[in-house]
Amino acid sequence: MIYQKIVKLEDEPNIKKLESVELEALGKLWKEKKSELEDSGEYKQFIKKMQREWAIETGIIERLYNWDRGVTETLIEHGVDSSLISHKSGINRDESEHIAKVIEDQLDIVEGLFAFIKGEQPFSEYFIRSMHEQFTSNQDYTEALTPDGKLIKVPLLKGSYKKHANNPKRPDGIVHEYCPAELVEDEMQSLVQEYIKSQDIVQPEVLSAWLHHRFTQIHPFQDGNGRIARAIASLVFLKAGLFPLVIRDSDREEYILSLEQADAGDLSKLVKLFTKRQRDSILSALGIQQQVEQAKHSKQIITNALELLKAKSSKHINSLSQIYTIADKLQSALSKKLLTIKKDINPELKKIPSLTGATYNASVKESKNGDKDSHFFHRQIVDIANIHDYYVNNDNYKAWSRLVLYTEKLFEIVFSIHGHGFGDNGIMVISGFTFEKIPTEDDTMETTNTKPCNQDIFQFNYLESEENILNRFDEWIDESITYALAEWQRTLL
Repeated sequence: MIYQKIVKLEDEPNIKKLESVELEALGKLWKEKKSELEDSGEYKQFIKKMQREWAIETGIIERLYNWDRGVTETLIEHGVDSSLISHKSGINRDESEHIAKVIEDQLDIVEGLFAFIKGEQPFSEYFIRSMHEQFTSNQDYTEALTPDGKLIKVPLLKGSYKKHANNPKRPDGIVHEYCPAELVEDEMQSLVQEYIKSQDIVQPEVLSAWLHHRFTQIHPFQDGNGRIARAIASLVFLKAGLFPLVIRDSDREEYILSLEQADAGDLSKLVKLFTKRQRDSILSALGIQQQVEQAKHSKQIITNALELLKAKSSKHINSLSQIYTIADKLQSALSKKLLTIKKDINPELKKIPSLTGATYNASVKESKNGDKDSHFFHRQIVDIANIHDYYVNNDNYKAWSRLVLYTEKLFEIVFSIHGHGFGDNGIMVISGFTFEKIPTEDDTMETTNTKPCNQDIFQFNYLESEENILNRFDEWIDESITYALAEWQRTLL
C-alpha cells in the first residue's frame, strides 16, 4: 500500500454520515448527570480504575507483555505492582518490575491527558513528541530489519521522529508503506493543523477515529506509534467531556481489521468500534450514580434529593415517560418482524415429515409491560446482561417478544425490553438471546445453551429522537434475527 498524504477532514467521503446519534444522545445524558457525580469518591475511584485499565491494555495490544484478563482486573482493582504481576502472571520478578515501570509510564500518560484538558494547553507536535518520550522512558531499544532480512535491536529515538523507513512486510509479502521519513515533519504539521480546524466540524467519535488512523499512517516514530495513537484518540473524547478510549485485548482482532479497512478508505468500522467503547464507558459511569447516593450521609442525601426535585421540570418528567411509549412502539415493531418470519416459515415447516409424528411449526408470543407473565425469562435476561456487563432494571418496565420453533428440538428466540442501571434514569435496553429446551427424566423441559443474538445490546434513552431510535432499531433487529436463525440452523445439524 502506497502512502497517501493527509487531506482535509471535511473532504473525506461521507464523513458526516459516520456520526452516531446514539452516542450523541448518550453523551448529552452523561453531561446532565456528571455534575452530580464528579466530586464523589466513587467517581474519582472509577476514573482511577479506568486510567489503570487504559495503561495496562494499551501495552497488551502492542504485545509489550501478555497475560489473561484476570491479571488485568487484579491490577485495575489494586494498583500496578510488580509483586502482583509476578504472582498472578507467573512472570519472573525482574521482568515483572520492568513491566510495572512500563505500565507506570503509560499511566502517567493517561493521567497527563486529563491534566492537559484542564490546563487548556494547545495540541501540538511538541506535545506529541513529549508524550512519546514519556511513553518510552523505560524502553531503550526497538526491533528493525536489516536489508538481508535479519531482525536486530537498534537504539530507540525517544521523542524524535524516525530517521529511516519503518515499512512492515505482511505475511502475504505486501509492503505497507508508512510516511517516508523525509515527509514526517510536514505531515505531522498538517495533521495537527487539520485536527485543530476540525474540532467543531464532526462529532468526537469520528474525529477520534480519523486522527488515530491518520497518525498511524504517518507512523512518525520508530516504535510506540500505536500507544500514541490511542492516547491522542483518547484526548479527543476527553476534550468532549467524555472518557479515554480503552481498547482491550479482546478487541484486538476487530481493532486491527478496522484499521485495515480504514487503510482501504473505509473509516466506518473504526468509528463503530470507538463508539461502542465510549458508549460502554458512559453507561458504566452512569451506573455508579446509585453507589454515590448510597455512600452519602442521610443529610446530604436529603439535600441532594430536594435539589434534584427542584431541578426537574415538567418537560423532563414527560421525557422520561415518553421513553416507555417508544419502548411500546419498539415491541410492536419487533413482534411484527417475528410474525413475518412465522408466516413465511410455518407452511414450509408443516410440509416436513416429523421423525416423531409431531407437526413442525412456529409460533409468536409476547408479553407487554404490566402483563402478569412479563417477568418470564428473568434468569436468561440477567445472564445475557452479565455478558454485556450491565444491571437489569425491571422496576418501571419489562416486556418481551419471542419466536418459538417446534421441531424435534424446541428452539426459542427471545427479545426483552427493560431498564438499564439503577433508578428511573431514562436509559432502556433491548437484549436478544436464543436457547433450546430439552425434556428431562421427570417429564419437564430444561433450558440449555442460552446465547446472545448480537454482539451488542440495543440501548436507547430519552434524549434521543424517536425517529433516530426507530431507524437504529431496524438495523439492529435485522442483524439479531439473522444471527438467531443461523444459530437455530446450527442446532439442526
